[in-house]
Amino acid sequence: ICRDHRATALLTEAADYVFHGTASSDYMTRYRSLGQIIPEGSKSGAAAAAVYVSHQVLPLDHAHFGLLTARTIEAAEAFRTRAHQFAEENADVVAALVPFDPDSNLVCLALNPAGNRSVAVANAFVRRLHDELRIDPGHPVQDKQFFGSATTLKPEALGDDGIQRIFAALGLDAATLDDAADSKLMILRHTLMNPYLIDRENGISYIDLYFEHLAKRVRALAG
Repeated sequence: ICRDHRATALLTEAADYVFHGTASSDYMTRYRSLGQIIPEGSKSGAAAAAVYVSHQVLPLDHAHFGLLTARTIEAAEAFRTRAHQFAEENADVVAALVPFDPDSNLVCLALNPAGNRSVAVANAFVRRLHDELRIDPGHPVQDKQFFGSATTLKPEALGDDGIQRIFAALGLDAATLDDAADSKLMILRHTLMNPYLIDRENGISYIDLYFEHLAKRVRALAG
């Protein structure tokens, strides 16, 4: 598509919830991160095939679609409620906040070690936590209990009122925003893709299990 690969810089969109840190200077390492250059596309053919098969098994008629939509909304609301409980139960080690009420299946969680005022320290804490939740090519996926991604809150997108509200709730000082590495606040990003996260038939809430796991990891890192 681009014989002169210098043109790819014009077509690159490095989404914060996929790509982290600075681009590698090594050519092969840099272009191994598929999906950042627009013509590549971020959706594989396998995903499209999976959607087709899913629709054959669960036809997208009103009854099935309504059920799946209701379950997804229920999961997002349950996640938000459980996040508030998590914040109260772990306030001695971390300040936690759902920065925006979810209006879809994406729910974010902002975290800051208790007593910390620095954005750099908060970001380092979330990076370490995300390192335990993200997919690691060097380890089998079966080693992970849960998966999560991360993204950032950008001051220019939040506006002054948004920054003051979120930073005040977390105990952060907006003056510590750095023009370099820590010019944004890093947060956890959860995509609730499974409509059966609350398994009422077997009395299992995977949302509860996730927050129990997160509490253990937060306390271990804070310690």
